[in-house]
Amino acid sequence: MSDDTDDLTLLAAWRDGDERAGSALFERHFDAVYRFFRNKLEDGVEDLVQQTFLACVRNRDAFRGNASFRTYLYCVARSKLFDVLRTRTRNGADVSLCSMVDLRDSPSTWFARNEQAQLLHLALERLPLELQLVLELFYFEEQPARAVAEILAIPEGTVRSRLRRGLELLRGHVSQVSPSAEKSQEALHSLDEMVATRR
Repeated sequence: MSDDTDDLTLLAAWRDGDERAGSALFERHFDAVYRFFRNKLEDGVEDLVQQTFLACVRNRDAFRGNASFRTYLYCVARSKLFDVLRTRTRNGADVSLCSMVDLRDSPSTWFARNEQAQLLHLALERLPLELQLVLELFYFEEQPARAVAEILAIPEGTVRSRLRRGLELLRGHVSQVSPSAEKSQEALHSLDEMVATRR
């Protein structure tokens, strides 16, 4: 299978029974989908990654041909994530309005490779999930606003307003989770650098 075969061609071949095409798609996008789940869940991540790819193959009618495969993949992953989180909420709460701290007992340490990134992640998971997802997809996964809108099934204008609101809240949470004013400033500087690259 050629490395330059596009994702949609691979998806079509996989749906027609070509397992090598499926393996190629899985290898291309595994890391991104794994990060998407690992950043929010402590367990069951690999299983959810597998479920996401299998759903892409099985749900032929769900894919809109004008979307990129990666956008479609995130749409499916979001759906799987929300399904899992709904089983963990009480009283039928809207999971998109809950933070990961509300939905999970202990914070993830996926970003623990350096202190600023860990502080940003701890602050990020204190946001309502609808804001966390917008920030992650736009800044960390570098998806364009139009793709984020499609993944989350919201207007592009809503993506922009959630980005502004999410960043404002995130900066406040960074100060709350930082052990010192100095560490807070370092993490905020790191955040500002990341934001500047996506303008």
